[in-house]
Amino acid sequence: MKKLFALIAVAALVAFAAPAFAANPFADVPMNHWAYDAVAQLAANGIVVGYPDGAYKGPQPATRYELAAVVARALANVDMNKASKQDLEMLKKLVVEFKSELDALGVKVDKLDARVAVLEERIGGWKFGGNFRFTAKWADDDNPYGIDQDSDWSVDRFRWNIVKYVDDKVTLNVRLEGGGGNSLDVVRAYAAIQFPWDITANIGRFPLDWEGDFYATDFAGYMMNDAYMTDFDPLATAVWFTKPFSMGSFEMFVAHNEQVTTEPDAPATYKKPVGNYADYYQYGARLAFNFNENLSFAANYVKYTFEDRYDIAPIEIGNFSTLWGDIIVNFNENIAFKGQYFVEDNDSYWAWGSIDSPSAWKAILDVKQDALKFTDLWIEYAQIDEGFFFANADPYAWTLDASPFLSSGGIGAYAYGDTTILNIVAHQKWNDQWWTYVRYFSADSDYDEYSYKDYTASVRYNYTPNLWFELGYDKVDPDWDTGDFGDDLVWFRTTVNF
Repeated sequence: MKKLFALIAVAALVAFAAPAFAANPFADVPMNHWAYDAVAQLAANGIVVGYPDGAYKGPQPATRYELAAVVARALANVDMNKASKQDLEMLKKLVVEFKSELDALGVKVDKLDARVAVLEERIGGWKFGGNFRFTAKWADDDNPYGIDQDSDWSVDRFRWNIVKYVDDKVTLNVRLEGGGGNSLDVVRAYAAIQFPWDITANIGRFPLDWEGDFYATDFAGYMMNDAYMTDFDPLATAVWFTKPFSMGSFEMFVAHNEQVTTEPDAPATYKKPVGNYADYYQYGARLAFNFNENLSFAANYVKYTFEDRYDIAPIEIGNFSTLWGDIIVNFNENIAFKGQYFVEDNDSYWAWGSIDSPSAWKAILDVKQDALKFTDLWIEYAQIDEGFFFANADPYAWTLDASPFLSSGGIGAYAYGDTTILNIVAHQKWNDQWWTYVRYFSADSDYDEYSYKDYTASVRYNYTPNLWFELGYDKVDPDWDTGDFGDDLVWFRTTVNF
């Protein structure tokens, strides 16, 4: 026991922050004792608390329960800016040694295991990671949507993520990203700050996605970010506050961007903005309720307020806002129903015709592979009004970039006609190495040129946990009465996460 206690003392001295000259609260530890400073620092950090009579009782043998309590308090107070890998290994061994006693004391061992995992991630105060992706594509050149899909080989993504755990209240996050012919730029840079009353704030340029539960994720396939309004990465320079409460959370953000590009050859009297009409304020709020493990609901609101660009063009860009609700019903841990309903108020430059209050809704049946054994299943049905505007991106533009919606040339895309969507995705995880997926997608628009069917299949091989290869095929089959248009794409992708 003395040896174990010595190990704890050494680990605490190395790994925990403490005042340089802490006062010893125990009168029975003489100042000239060899362990005086160690005991003082451990007491200052709350690692040892002594007996009810205020004594330390150093000569008295420690019980396993007392040592278990010391381990639990040590893990709760560890300072990752000072800890070493060896310190963490020692603490992990101590958790294993005293699991029975910790459990008897009412300390949840699984929570300690989770805490150790967090400590390992944050050791030294720094974390580095990223993503490398090489994609080779072979495609026909008769895409009816005006997009050149010729064969293309490229390093289409390189990401380097840098995280600095400044202290227990502040974390700095930076992402450098390049690829696809673009230079390496800072695309994320933000501070995550923990305030009193459990309020968290992100300040800077950060990702924000309130729709992650409502689109098929990039489990094994090409890209499947079907968010209608959010999935900003990054959000324009912004401040985002989150406040959890017992049954859910409240979130709000405000963002501002002022970066307008123009056509260089346009006459000086009329310069047409191109790319992102990016002089705007953006506001958002979300109120989410988790009534129980089977039922959750959220109300969301996002608004854009654009500055009219009379200095570069005689146009009023205007404003638009979207209010939507989410509901998730978990029938059990493997089967869920998910639904969303959106209503827009659009008096912006992008309003289509006289339609300024379009709506959209989607219903999803999400079945995990544990239920069906051989596959999971995502069945999504959506109806979208003509003129509905997708603020962030073109949500169903997957492999061949074909879409039932018309790009605005600005920040997103809008529905050119009333559109019905059927999106069915089935993933299969055969083992740790082999994954596959198939997808059937159908868009039925009032305008024939925006109606089509899309068939996708992919197989992925995980050579290591951080390196995988993917071979896929995609075919677009437009449902037109005026011609046999279509396109085919084969891709081979190499991805490395580090």
